[in-house]
Amino acid sequence: MASAPEHARPAAKQWQAYLPNALTIARVASIPVIIWLLFWDWWFSNQMAGFVFAAAGASDVFDGTLARRYGTGSQLGIFLDLVGDKLLIAAVLFTMVELGWMPGWLGASFIAREFAVMGLRAYAGAQGVTVAAGRLGKAKMMWQYIAFNALMWERTSLPWFLVGVALLLTLASGIHYAVGIWQGLRARPAPDIPEVI
Repeated sequence: MASAPEHARPAAKQWQAYLPNALTIARVASIPVIIWLLFWDWWFSNQMAGFVFAAAGASDVFDGTLARRYGTGSQLGIFLDLVGDKLLIAAVLFTMVELGWMPGWLGASFIAREFAVMGLRAYAGAQGVTVAAGRLGKAKMMWQYIAFNALMWERTSLPWFLVGVALLLTLASGIHYAVGIWQGLRARPAPDIPEVI
């Protein structure tokens, strides 16, 4: 007997297609929960926020892995993943600054890098230039999750050392993006500039 064709199993394919985006949406949905737990003055609330934040970080790994494994990646999925990461990290940074756990200049340094890179990537993308995240970008994201999670547990020398490593990787990956985008744009012809009347 001939085996059933591949399109005879639509349910599994549909489930595989939706799971990565569902994980990304769940990561965004965890933001108010994490903020509420950090502001809640209870003896274990910060640690609970750390657990939720760690689960959100793990979902950041799994959604991309699943999308690549099942070949269900999409432009929408990439956009949601990018925005979800930035919203989560920015929300945690704003909360830590508000609680007095982190100096304002330090939180602003992390956030400024994200906005700068997003702006550069948007402009470069409009010119047909793309720069992959690369190992530095992935390492930056991993160390941010580790460092900020550690600060949720305690504000001692070890978590601050981890924050320092995360900051160095954040700045280094930002420079990597900027150089890559500049090289890509330099290799392309200048865009037409409309005359101003």
